Amino acid sequence: MDFLWFSSALEGAKCDEKLQGAFDKSSVAKLVFNARSIAWIKMFDFAPLELKKIEAIASSYGNPKTISDVCSILSPIKPGVLEGRLRECVTLKLQMEPLDASDVNFKKPKGDPVDFAFSYFVFCMWKKIFPSSLAFSQKGNPSKREVRLAANYGDWVAVKKVDLEKTEKKEVLLGLAGIFSSTNQKLPSLYSSNDDGFENAVSALLNSFQVRKSFAKLPALLGEASKIEPGIAEFSSTSEGKEVLREALYLRCFEHAGFPPFVTLESIAGVYPDLKIPKPRGNFGGKKKKK
Repeated sequence: MDFLWFSSALEGAKCDEKLQGAFDKSSVAKLVFNARSIAWIKMFDFAPLELKKIEAIASSYGNPKTISDVCSILSPIKPGVLEGRLRECVTLKLQMEPLDASDVNFKKPKGDPVDFAFSYFVFCMWKKIFPSSLAFSQKGNPSKREVRLAANYGDWVAVKKVDLEKTEKKEVLLGLAGIFSSTNQKLPSLYSSNDDGFENAVSALLNSFQVRKSFAKLPALLGEASKIEPGIAEFSSTSEGKEVLREALYLRCFEHAGFPPFVTLESIAGVYPDLKIPKPRGNFGGKKKKK
């Protein structure tokens, strides 16, 4: 039997919604969208960052209203200079050596928490041009202090839970990032009438830009994405779906260039090697079958 449940006891984002038995695709899409928005907005609260300082830095570069504005803002930025400013907003100092030389379980971090700061910097611009992608509704009354996603819908299976009372902030960050990742990958197929068409079009664009971690090429990629945006929107028959797919296109572009406006599971694993990152599971449809 198909079943979906999302519950959040996060402050300002309380939700408890279940779908079981007979329900339509539209109801699934709305629940998944709501879960993604809550996980996305709240994840940064649990990152080791001074968010207000990063918001001020982002504002100092301009007030974008369109993708074109973002391209204009990003093009002249020197990543090294921006990294220096963002590093001052990171509150975590990594332990690079074991406190006890005999500690055989010590794992040296391979990541850099400044990546979290870059994600929030981009997020500050993202939320100005795509506010609808972050809309959520509070509904229901969660019975436990936790955030939970449980899905058994078609080929999509996901079970993710984080206890808000018994876990450290880094574990909550991991849990929210995991829920975001699962719902974000599933969402386009729920709004698209031609998931293969959507995936093929986006993949063709991204494959023409073999870049990672490049501010210099990101504006060019976003510019090319704007050219196929009208065609991407046509993979949905509803105005709501068209907007979701447009946002999904640009979100994939930011991620492809190495500057996603969200905290990735990979960045968390690099900064917190002691955390156990769940193995991917589930079928999300389209070309990206696994998460």
